[in-house]
Amino acid sequence: MTPQGIRSFDEPEFNRREILRYAMCAGCDDGKMLAFMEDCIKESRQLASFSYRVSYCVLPAVSIDEESGEIDLDLMKITSRSLAGNLAGCREVVVLAATVGPGIDRLIKKYTKLDPVRALFMQAIGAERVETMCNMFCDTYPDKLRPRFSPGFGDLTLAIQPEVLSVTNARKNLSITLDEGFLMSPSKSVTAFVGVEG
Repeated sequence: MTPQGIRSFDEPEFNRREILRYAMCAGCDDGKMLAFMEDCIKESRQLASFSYRVSYCVLPAVSIDEESGEIDLDLMKITSRSLAGNLAGCREVVVLAATVGPGIDRLIKKYTKLDPVRALFMQAIGAERVETMCNMFCDTYPDKLRPRFSPGFGDLTLAIQPEVLSVTNARKNLSITLDEGFLMSPSKSVTAFVGVEG
């Protein structure tokens, strides 16, 4: 039986450096801008109703051919040289889906016309939240992991997204859906393959 699970996390600390980077303000030390960011963080904590959940499954790395990019994960057959290079030598692969929920999307939509700068910071906060949670999942995994590799990177097509949501049961567990271009809703969601070393 394929190991599956859901993990929930307490709210992690906000990484303000990453928020500024996602907001294209890396290294900013302007007092007004930093105060504005703090106000956006405060509002998002009050109104976004963040959830921090990861739905995942662990698949055996039956075969990985770096040259052809053919990958057999038992329940998934994938062709991607980029992913094959990332997973080469791994015995198992963690397939994960993660989301911080739809609340931040509502704030982004609200401010897109009213206050584009605030909308930009809400986007940045949402990106930092889901990335930080994915890092927490990987950092607390019992085995040593390779770096995460997501659909849309390298030659790994977004068209693999329906299979990822299926094997992780993310539609049911996290209410993640896909549009016609395989983009996820809630937008601050991540899917990824993570190789287990050894």
